[in-house]
Amino acid sequence: MLERGNFPDMNAPRLADLKFIDVDRILSVLRRQWRVLALGLAFGIGLGVFYLALAPRTYVSAAQILIDKNLREVVSEVAQPTSAMDLESEVLNQIEVLKSSRIATAVAQAENLMTDPEFLNPPPSFTRRIKGVVTGLLSPLFGSDDEPPATQATVEEAAGALRANVDVERVGRSAVIRVAYETTSPELAHRIANAYALAFVQDQLNADLDATRQATDWLQGRLTELGASQRQATLDVEQFRRESGLTIGEDQTLSNQRLEALTSQLVLAQAETSRVRALSNQLQTVIDAGPETAGDNVAMLNGPGIDGTEIATIRTRYASIVRRIDEVTAAYGADHPQIAVLQAERNALNDQIFVQLRNLNEQYRNQLTVAERQENGLREQINAEGRAAAETNQAQVELTELQQRSSALGLLYNTYLSRYEESIQRQSFPIPGVRIITDPELPRDPSGPRTLFVLAGAMIFGAFLGVGAGAVNELRERSFRIGSQIANELGLRFIGYLPRLNGAGTRRSKKATALQNHRYIRDQVIGRRSNAPTTAFLETLKSAKLMVRKRHRAGRAVTIGTVSVLPGEGKTTFAVSFAEMLAVNGDKVLLIDADLRQPAASQLVTPDAGLGLMDLAVGVPWRQIARTDAETGLVILPATSSATAATSNDFLSSPVIQTLLEEVRREFDYVVIDLPPLGPMVDALSIQPWTDGFILVTEWGRTPRRLVRALVENEPQFADEIIGVVLNKVNFARLGRYSDPGAAEQFVGSYDRYYQVAPAPAPRQKTPAQ
Repeated sequence: MLERGNFPDMNAPRLADLKFIDVDRILSVLRRQWRVLALGLAFGIGLGVFYLALAPRTYVSAAQILIDKNLREVVSEVAQPTSAMDLESEVLNQIEVLKSSRIATAVAQAENLMTDPEFLNPPPSFTRRIKGVVTGLLSPLFGSDDEPPATQATVEEAAGALRANVDVERVGRSAVIRVAYETTSPELAHRIANAYALAFVQDQLNADLDATRQATDWLQGRLTELGASQRQATLDVEQFRRESGLTIGEDQTLSNQRLEALTSQLVLAQAETSRVRALSNQLQTVIDAGPETAGDNVAMLNGPGIDGTEIATIRTRYASIVRRIDEVTAAYGADHPQIAVLQAERNALNDQIFVQLRNLNEQYRNQLTVAERQENGLREQINAEGRAAAETNQAQVELTELQQRSSALGLLYNTYLSRYEESIQRQSFPIPGVRIITDPELPRDPSGPRTLFVLAGAMIFGAFLGVGAGAVNELRERSFRIGSQIANELGLRFIGYLPRLNGAGTRRSKKATALQNHRYIRDQVIGRRSNAPTTAFLETLKSAKLMVRKRHRAGRAVTIGTVSVLPGEGKTTFAVSFAEMLAVNGDKVLLIDADLRQPAASQLVTPDAGLGLMDLAVGVPWRQIARTDAETGLVILPATSSATAATSNDFLSSPVIQTLLEEVRREFDYVVIDLPPLGPMVDALSIQPWTDGFILVTEWGRTPRRLVRALVENEPQFADEIIGVVLNKVNFARLGRYSDPGAAEQFVGSYDRYYQVAPAPAPRQKTPAQ
């Protein structure tokens, strides 16, 4: 027995199907939803045309203004460089000025727009026209509320209307500003754009004049104050000079020179004092030693008031006496009488030298006293001169401060005076920092509404609308459309497609329609014996037969049940056609109509049967109930009966049915059972143990996939017994739209042309009840 587990790879995506963007799927969706897309596109284009027909034509006139600071350099001596950041700020500031109410008010007053009927009463806009149409349609019910045309407006209202329609923008990254005005009249647009440019230039002139006038008045007041302050500072300098007796630089220079001279003298006096003190101290040391050593210091007799010749004679005599003593002592000894004479002569000479040294020491003392007094005097003079210099310097500082203040006031006065003169010149020759580089032109062609832009936007809107509607349709698709969905979502084998037959879904009698469709299918089944051209219906029946044969067992018939999830999906038509095809091929086939509540198979094949399946419960043999179709040889057990069907559920699971199936399996090759739908009832599940499998018939485009999947998942044992699934009532003209390019569904028409078979008449409705 075949099971779903025999096809484990049905749900696994193949390598060729793993795509980042599934182009085939997108193309399939476009084929299915092209009418919706076309309708959305047509709606968008129609909406765009409707807007173009009602929207008034507008015209734009624009002027370009350059912010040029170099113009002011004509009257300015110094050119001030402008950085990119300053230029950016300046341009943005001027854009806001152009958008301001002051400029709008100036334009309204210059063009007298407060009483201009063309400005006050423009043509109605698109929304106003729509509102007017709606109001006109509703006026019989609510009355008309037409407003009379305006004849006058206030300056504020005119300025507000101007600001609403003016467009001010910067041209690229340059210092050029484009000011444009859009309105329904080209002449009015040209007038207002030109008035805006002139008003902006005049506003710049007025702003410069006002600023210059205010600066001139302020500078004039400051010049008066600075002049008085500068004169008072000069008078203060002269008065201080008279009071202090100082001259500029002279007193300070003389004081410095005197101080330098006294300092030099003090240095010399200090040196002389040190020299005399050193000589006096040295002589005092010799004198303190006594006259005995005076001769040894005869060399110190040197200085002012000393006779050099006498000192030289004394030094020579002393040296001769000392040498004579040494010689006599050496020759005759120290006791020689001549040595005493020589010692007396030396002592006398020592006394004489001692006296000279004392006299010289007194001279040095006197000189030291004089030098010290001179040094002290110089010190006092230097101190006095320093005090005088300090006083002079302090006075000089005050004088310098007064002079600097006077000079600063004079320099500031001159600066303000030059600026004042420049302001006076600018008042007499004003030059704005902006100029018009492009005058507004009279527009010849309307600027709006832009036809191509509106149509392109409308097409995009319509395309989006169509895509959205198509996406909604795709999301609303809940049924099976192609066979690959059966394998991918249910894991079951797909048998084939059954076309939608003529007359399905019409308001004519269901019984008459079913009989007509059965006659059409029987003609094809019978014609197959004479090698008549095949059809899609027959090919699906053949595919079902091939799958059923795999369940065949030697010595017993194959028992196949045909089921559907919902009523009206065409399972009965398939069951009858399938049984007739098997019978036409020469096999012994029994068709059991087990749909006791709706015995459609019995009505198709044996409408005049008197006994039915329920009569088995009261002991009627099945051979007495069975009817044989003379045209096909099919044996059928009808469901029609005079017995009640209240216990039909229990009947299908009763031993009577089990006994019946055991008997007919030994006499027939195939037993086809038309079972009730699976959704609302469980009759088919009750007969499952005595069948070899089921063929599930699902209506194309109607049966919800979720319902079928829930049935398969909730009844796994029943799902394992399903041989395959048939998609019934297929619209072959639309089937190719739901498959990928290159799939078999794309070539259904080619098969029909190849076999030269005229397809069944096209259906009249989308969802028939077959």
